[in-house]
Amino acid sequence: MAMSRSSWSINALSVEFGLDRRTVGKRLENVTPYDLGADGSPRWRLSDAAPALLLHATKAPAKAPQQAPEGCEILERIPNPVHSGFVVAWMELFANFQPIAAGALMGCGLSRTQAERAVGWLLVGFIGFANDAARKANIPPWIEEEDPAWLPADMMLKPDWNGLAAHAKQVRSPG
Repeated sequence: MAMSRSSWSINALSVEFGLDRRTVGKRLENVTPYDLGADGSPRWRLSDAAPALLLHATKAPAKAPQQAPEGCEILERIPNPVHSGFVVAWMELFANFQPIAAGALMGCGLSRTQAERAVGWLLVGFIGFANDAARKANIPPWIEEEDPAWLPADMMLKPDWNGLAAHAKQVRSPG
């Protein structure tokens, strides 16, 4: 049996494309039907209907440009969104690292003095690692500037050393 072209109703197209019938009807308003069905309803060839149905599906809604959060103006200088994501992740780590590391170190038995010193050195190590990784990935401004003077150090959370010391003492006390 020879293949022949078929015509499709709005209902059939809505099933095939996984769209609501009203959406299909609206998108086909400017597409001339190929023929009429037995009940007099318009029908379209798939090759005519598909572009109108798919065109709308691939258009991304326009988004309003977002401003970088205060203290993160550097993100506006990074054109690649993947690189911006890298920087956001590192900034988030820098901002929250000290309390997390301090709690982990004191929970492992380090004294407050030891944990304070270790947290400082670990943070410096992570910042150095991030700088090297960003330079290797050619992320601005690392490839333009030697020193990340823009790093918002004032946004970094400080550990609650007294609270951590009291918690560590409770955890380590017998009973």
